[in-house]
Amino acid sequence: KQWYQRRVAITAGHNTSFAVLMSAYEIDRGFAEVQSYLTYVLLGISTVGLILTLVFLLPAKALRSTRSAKINICFTGALLLASLMFLIQDAFISADDTGLIKLKSTGCAVYAMIQHYLWLVVFAWMVVEGFLMYLSLVQVFGSHISKYMLKFNLAAWGIPLPIPFIGYFVFTKQHTVGSFTFTEHGYLADTMCFVRPESISFYALFLAPIVLVILVNLVFFALVAKVIKNSKSSGNISDQEQILRQLKAAVGVMVLLGTGWFFGIFMSIPAPQFQVGMQYLFILLNSSQGIFVFLFYIVLNDQVKSHWLVKVGLQEEKRTTTSSSAAAAGKSAATKATTVSASAAPNQTDNIYENAAASNEDHTYASAEYATASDKTGKHEFPAKSDNNANI
Repeated sequence: KQWYQRRVAITAGHNTSFAVLMSAYEIDRGFAEVQSYLTYVLLGISTVGLILTLVFLLPAKALRSTRSAKINICFTGALLLASLMFLIQDAFISADDTGLIKLKSTGCAVYAMIQHYLWLVVFAWMVVEGFLMYLSLVQVFGSHISKYMLKFNLAAWGIPLPIPFIGYFVFTKQHTVGSFTFTEHGYLADTMCFVRPESISFYALFLAPIVLVILVNLVFFALVAKVIKNSKSSGNISDQEQILRQLKAAVGVMVLLGTGWFFGIFMSIPAPQFQVGMQYLFILLNSSQGIFVFLFYIVLNDQVKSHWLVKVGLQEEKRTTTSSSAAAAGKSAATKATTVSASAAPNQTDNIYENAAASNEDHTYASAEYATASDKTGKHEFPAKSDNNANI
């Protein structure tokens, strides 16, 4: 009996399974502890990966000024904040209500609303990532958006803002019976500071927006995957290398668009054994998302690697050289071309979605038509293997 009571106490203190984010039902106490420890490990490593991603991107002006890098930094920052809030909650909140923040208190409500908001922001940036890929790879021409970062930030941070407030104030009600007053919490969960599972607020204000984002991004993924599949070898790499590059690109796109969250939808199926299996799969895929972000944004990104290898002196900087015919044109022509290029640069920076084939130097996602601006032969690859264009 003492062993059982101790077991229950330990389990009650660890209820931060990552699966609670999309599970419409309470996590079985028999699996909550193991899932919580698995979440700690993967989400902890993931958080370190996200921090390192920002460490490598933010100090490098040449890297962070690129169009897609700006979006990647915003997405990484939002995912880092949401992951940290989820990861540290055990330090303040306990399922047995012995933590610093008491369950169903005002502090608990604020913590839940912040978590709710941040995860919605993460998914908003996932849609932006998908939209960016679609315009960069599928709809290459005629897709100019002015002041794109301002608009994307307003949408990603602004649209989710009222949703937690609606959830708390609409679904939290006070009832008075005689001299006794009690609060009905239709928004806060019983054992943690998050949205209550199996509630209207959970289905309507958290699960539904996430499912909508997942479905939209699955469409983006299908369109982008088609471009990846149809991309041709540049002729200087083997078919096996080309397949590996395409696979790398496809996995990278899946990570950026959060398609692994799709499996969370199946946790709402009322079949206990099936739910448990999906919970573990969901934790493995999504609590490690920051690890994959670091791998694809930094480790497997040739542009980022080259930049930092040059910085630490392990690689010589590659300089762009002119052809012999261009050199013969004379110094004055070169000077004029430099002046024209310099004057055109600000427009390229402000325009995220001009023809990617004509201005792909600032694109992380290669044009579907050309690997480089000079490749007019119709042969192309994805992602582009060039010195001035980062691989995905």
